[in-house]
Amino acid sequence: MRRRGSLLEWFWNIVQRGERRIIRVMVLASVLLLLMQLTAVRDPLEFYMTVAAKVEAPAMELPVLAKPELNESMNTWHLTLKATPAAPIRIVQNGTVIATLVKGEQQIAVQSGQIQLDAIGLAQTIKVQVIRKEAQLLEPRQNQIIILQGDIQTLRVRP
Repeated sequence: MRRRGSLLEWFWNIVQRGERRIIRVMVLASVLLLLMQLTAVRDPLEFYMTVAAKVEAPAMELPVLAKPELNESMNTWHLTLKATPAAPIRIVQNGTVIATLVKGEQQIAVQSGQIQLDAIGLAQTIKVQVIRKEAQLLEPRQNQIIILQGDIQTLRVRP
């Protein structure tokens, strides 16, 4: 005659089988997570360029605390920007396109305030460097590099 196990033994066996299944699911999920992370880090240079763009040009704009003088906002300054590689990056100030960097290097006349470098729709990573600026300008810095990855970056122009 076959001996019947107690209800406690039967329950314990069910718990152990369930525990084995949970461990298998966790191992499978860990392997899938590792594979997903490995596919996300394809090019270390691209990862570095993304991090550097976030550090050099923070997304948050701070309000101007001091009241700008009227004659300061009307001044026109000359900047020379160089795009590497040359790409049709639009330079926008006050809602109007003032230049494009199609040829790679372009001298532009800008007013005090902010200009936007618009690379929306461009798939490649483009570096825009300030080649020349007038000596009175504090911002942008000489040889400052802005990295565009199909987005819009803001550049401040301040005497």
